Amino acid sequence: MGRAEGAAPAEPGDPDSSEPGAISLRPVESISDLHWASGGHKGAEGNGPAPSGNLHPPPPRPVPSGPPPLLPTLRPMPAASPCPCLSPGHPLVLALLGLLALASLVLATLAIYLSVLQSQSVRALVQWLESQEDAVRQLRAASRQLWAHLNASAEPGGHH
Repeated sequence: MGRAEGAAPAEPGDPDSSEPGAISLRPVESISDLHWASGGHKGAEGNGPAPSGNLHPPPPRPVPSGPPPLLPTLRPMPAASPCPCLSPGHPLVLALLGLLALASLVLATLAIYLSVLQSQSVRALVQWLESQEDAVRQLRAASRQLWAHLNASAEPGGHH
């Protein structure tokens, strides 16, 4: 790291290297590195060669320990053959869609029925509670009358 750029030894495969045909493998971390390694630094096609004094090689990157990172490769995958029985116009698909629609209709009807049943049971419960409340009022009135009668009979001289 402390050496100057010019003091670094030329690697095989460098454009400045004197050995033709030598190949150098370097880790690639960005698209610009790929452009540089593919020779795109010599000039764009059709525009002629770029002046050699304008572009400098990128600064050397630290070489990671271990194998260089692998670039992903894309391989064509065979098209998944769809089941011919599930094609959009097939009777099985239409039957499944009909069954799904029928099941949805049955579930909606059941939900409405349960909602009506619940509201009726709530009404019945309200009526039962109101009747219980009336019965409690009647029992209180009767108990007041009994207490009044007992209190009147307990007074001295109140015997009949």
